[in-house]
Amino acid sequence: MLPVLHEGRSRMTAREAEQIRRTKARLRIIQHYQQVTRNVSLTCRFFGISRSKFYFWMTRYRKLGAPGLREYRRGPRVSPHRIPPQLEALILRLREERQYGVTRLSMFLARYHQVYVSPPTIYRVLKEHHVPRVSLKRYRPGPRRRRDIRVPGQSVQVDVKHLKLGSGRLYQFTAIDEATRFRVLKIYDHNSIKSAITFIDEVRRRLPMAIQRIQTDHGSEFGTDFTWHLQDVGILHRRIPRGCPESNGKVERSHRTDADEFYRRAQFKSTEELAKQLARWEHEYNHRRLHLALGGRTPAERLCELRISTPLAARRSA
Repeated sequence: MLPVLHEGRSRMTAREAEQIRRTKARLRIIQHYQQVTRNVSLTCRFFGISRSKFYFWMTRYRKLGAPGLREYRRGPRVSPHRIPPQLEALILRLREERQYGVTRLSMFLARYHQVYVSPPTIYRVLKEHHVPRVSLKRYRPGPRRRRDIRVPGQSVQVDVKHLKLGSGRLYQFTAIDEATRFRVLKIYDHNSIKSAITFIDEVRRRLPMAIQRIQTDHGSEFGTDFTWHLQDVGILHRRIPRGCPESNGKVERSHRTDADEFYRRAQFKSTEELAKQLARWEHEYNHRRLHLALGGRTPAERLCELRISTPLAARRSA
């Protein structure tokens, strides 16, 4: 039987009233079929419903009668598997601070907070809090041969990130080893051959491996004098094809990471402060940040792994 509002009962809620209205409407459809048409197609066309919907409610009616035409919640009001509010807050804070995607967030939580949260669960938390997705810059697609470099120092990509700070400019020179993703970063006031040569000497001192080849674009800072300096120290200079920045994709992608995870939240009042913060970020990138391309390992861990698996690789201790 359908629910009836008795005298003396407290006023029904709008949800209850809507439930009764819909239940009565479904009962009218079934009665119309039974007493008038005896034809499913005609009944569905008359009421503007689908045949699948009609059969669903007819089956419920035959099994349970009129009470079967009521709607019931399909699950509990509170999911028993919902993660604690404190963990949700941690996920939101890490996303805000680091701009990680769901897979890297899951790895980071497991590694540094000893708690596993699946990527789909993290996605649900971010979606519930209306956190926008991390947008990734897509480089121009094109056929290219993928090089599998497994020897540390075999090829090091170098590039310059231009920083606009107020009315002035600074230049972040970046070197990244293709095999391990280990990086060296340095800020300069000028984007010149002198800065590039000075940076290479810095890289040779700080990169924990012997360098065989430096790969750059055709920027003026990487001109003839730069090439000669590399030859003097026994390093090959390779320039990528013009108009193909994706050939230096690892260093280009690392600059996007710098923008998303460092410069977006960095606060400094001088070049000296920026240099100190950048040094801390370099250490974070090399020793703590988990890289999806490295299977969730850090560059330092990948370096140790390759040193063991490639004992004949040219290298030097840090």
